[in-house]
Amino acid sequence: MSSPALVAGRDVAVAAGAAGVAPGSAGRALHVELPSQQRRLRHLRSIAARNIVNKNGYHLLDTYFTLHFCNDTRIFKEFYKSEVIKDSLNPTWRSLDFGLMPDHLDTSVLCFVVRIWGGKNEQYQMLIEWKVNLDGLKYMGQQIHACNPNEIIFGLNDGYYGALFDYKDHTEKKRSSLHVELSSVRNSYSVFSLLRLHTAQRAIKQTQVTVQKIGKEIEEKLRLTASSNELKKESECLQLKILVLQNELERQKRALGRELEALQKEQRVMQAKGEAFATKHECLQTEKEALNELRKECTAKRESFLKTNAQLTIRCRQLLSELSYIYPIDMNDQRDYFICGVKLPNSEDFQAKDDGSIAVALGYTAHLVLMISYFLQVPLRYPIVHKGSRSAIKDNIIDKLSEKERE
Repeated sequence: MSSPALVAGRDVAVAAGAAGVAPGSAGRALHVELPSQQRRLRHLRSIAARNIVNKNGYHLLDTYFTLHFCNDTRIFKEFYKSEVIKDSLNPTWRSLDFGLMPDHLDTSVLCFVVRIWGGKNEQYQMLIEWKVNLDGLKYMGQQIHACNPNEIIFGLNDGYYGALFDYKDHTEKKRSSLHVELSSVRNSYSVFSLLRLHTAQRAIKQTQVTVQKIGKEIEEKLRLTASSNELKKESECLQLKILVLQNELERQKRALGRELEALQKEQRVMQAKGEAFATKHECLQTEKEALNELRKECTAKRESFLKTNAQLTIRCRQLLSELSYIYPIDMNDQRDYFICGVKLPNSEDFQAKDDGSIAVALGYTAHLVLMISYFLQVPLRYPIVHKGSRSAIKDNIIDKLSEKERE
């Protein structure tokens, strides 16, 4: 008669053979269906759809999906909505993030409803509605494979799952897969290993009994000394509080002393600044009085200057008017000009004229212009050298002229 451990070992080997894996490589199997394996909503990682039947008349569709809780009679409001994938009949939406979902979401359910919506130009209608039981899905592999229309693929932790195929065909394949050779059956435990396990379990049980006994004794001692321990605890707590308060008092005193020292220092600085401000205020008052005196003197000098300037203007006018008597300028009927009775022709009409009279007239004119510039204090652009009829004018502006050509 075989022990339960040996039967369990043979069951594992049979399961490995049924999964298409050699007995020696059962630990390397990518996926093994276990009766105790549970699938919940929290294990769902992604959702994809393949071969969507398009009834809207478009070549491609914009699609998204929603997840809903359900019971036997109704479907509740959606608790998740995916992004929209443009122009596709085989969409694969991005991974679900349950951290972004509401806190009260129950992720332990295994049954929910998936609705896939499709359309164009923000006008969508429901294309597929599946009520999904995660325990009823079949394993499809580590990659997405789909050949049926309107098929939904669910990505879980260990791979991709889809709708369960025909039950009779599945039963026949399972029965045929259970026929394995006796050479592939091996024992998972030996008698000595079972004895070691039994001894270890007995030691663990004795240790647990001893721990419980010691725990009860400790509880009894704690109950007897609870009142005294409570008083000691309160006393220690009060002593600790007193020590903390004393330390805090010392710290506050030191902080207060530092603040008083800083305050006294600030007061001394403020007093020194006040004395400096008072001294500067006195200097300012003295400077204001001096400024007022200077303003009065400036006003008196300004009035004297204006008066002198007016007198100077009147005197300048008088001198200019007297120049008209010294050098009278007249004009005859032929519109010829005369200065002091000497004719002064136009500068374009010096040819065939008396050079002596022209030199005398120009000497008078040069002296008249020189006196006017002197009275008006206006410098001449071309300085005049007064020598009577030999007067001359110098050109100090043009650089290319020589000294002889300047006069």
